[in-house]
Amino acid sequence: MSKKLEEKRDRRAAEERRRREQRRALRRRNLITTGIAVVVLAGVVGLIVNEQRSGSAPVGVEEAQANCTEVDTFEVGARTHIDVGQSHEPYTSDPPTSGPHYATPAEPGFYPSPLEPEQVVHNLEHGQLVIWYRPDAPAETIDQIETLIDNLPGLQGQALVAVPYDGVDDSFTHVLTAWGASQSCARVSQAVVDDFRERFQGRGPEQVGVPPFTGP
Repeated sequence: MSKKLEEKRDRRAAEERRRREQRRALRRRNLITTGIAVVVLAGVVGLIVNEQRSGSAPVGVEEAQANCTEVDTFEVGARTHIDVGQSHEPYTSDPPTSGPHYATPAEPGFYPSPLEPEQVVHNLEHGQLVIWYRPDAPAETIDQIETLIDNLPGLQGQALVAVPYDGVDDSFTHVLTAWGASQSCARVSQAVVDDFRERFQGRGPEQVGVPPFTGP
């Protein structure tokens, strides 16, 4: 075989070896990429499952362990609008469940700082519910109330307001209120909150799109 043919053969062999190495390297990269993608996907699925489980799990204790009063109803006060800071007739309950209120209600949600009662009474008029919690309640209780609010989906998120309130009796940590009704509890129970919502949510005297309770 001539030297030129031998060199040509060697070049072809070298080129074939190079291509085989490239194919092997490509397969290794594909396997690594696939492995990483599987691990990442498994992690994402795990996070979603955990979030769904935590979001769907009832918040707080069973109804029997919450040490709640029966639902109290009160004489309904006037639905008049008053200016901020304006004096008015005493409320018929404490925390208030009806009566004079400011013209602008609070945005639904959890509040770490107090709001004027006259503002959130307007929320009650709209069929929203207000959870008044003791500022010195256990951190676990306050966290659970905030979780209840955060877990509300879609339009249901327009239904609840939670605010700290110094007037909550020392025997309890929070009070659920609707227009003309209230229930005091020592511990948080989603079952209790859901029952209260089923009775009163979206049933205020002034309907502004607050939906009735549709279940957990």
